[in-house]
Amino acid sequence: MLKIRNSRDFIGGLTMICVALLFIWFARDLTVGNSFQMGPGYFPVVLSLLLIALGALITVQSIVVEADGSEPETWNAKAFVLVVLGPVGFGLALAGLGLAPTMFLLIVGVATASRYANWRHSILLGLFLSVCSVLLFTRLLSLPVAPFGPWVPLIGSV
Repeated sequence: MLKIRNSRDFIGGLTMICVALLFIWFARDLTVGNSFQMGPGYFPVVLSLLLIALGALITVQSIVVEADGSEPETWNAKAFVLVVLGPVGFGLALAGLGLAPTMFLLIVGVATASRYANWRHSILLGLFLSVCSVLLFTRLLSLPVAPFGPWVPLIGSV
């Protein structure tokens, strides 16, 4: 009988495989092409295949290698949901809040999923990464992303 020795890696590997299959399904209508004449679907399909291979490797390893520690691992559903839905929330809030508040809320929100994260460190990390991302994406790379959006009172309208 097959025994899962590390449930966190097993669920993570299966999640990676499911996400990769979902992206392959999204790219099903795009032309893939080949390595010399790449179509618009080449990059998503190749990355998805690499993600499937990595997910399969992690899943097989979770069955073979036992997890460290004597206490049984509990599945942290809050962490799973926050980490998976974080990018979705980022995409939905970016146009309204702008880059800085969205990055801050995403980092602080996802940090609450960790059992080891301190709320003070999470706020400082969120502030630092928000400032760095605004400088990088709006100033250095000149991407058309507003630092503050229309949903932010006083600052967003400037």
